Amino acid sequence: MDTSFTYRLAQEAQQEVLFLSGAIDNQAEPLFGELQKRVSGPSLILDFSDVGRVNSMGIALILRCLKHLTRERSLQVQIRGVNQINGMLFKMSGVFLMAKEVPTRTME
Repeated sequence: MDTSFTYRLAQEAQQEVLFLSGAIDNQAEPLFGELQKRVSGPSLILDFSDVGRVNSMGIALILRCLKHLTRERSLQVQIRGVNQINGMLFKMSGVFLMAKEVPTRTME
């Protein structure tokens, strides 16, 4: 898995989905600012299926992004595809208080 952070915005069943990949750390900050501007719908799914390491700066970026999207832009944000370690971090840091975790969609 590539460690540099990237993202891809896509439509999935009339829903915007932001596919995140790589490590979320201080080097991801410029892209986090950019991705917030690209989201246009009333709701969004953040897919963490291809995310590896998330450090403390990454948690801060995610929380700042969620605050912007949910409070300032009034988007409904859901999270899916979080691995076990990141899931524990998200619970302890309050990420799941700002965005509901939903099951990962299975391909048929």
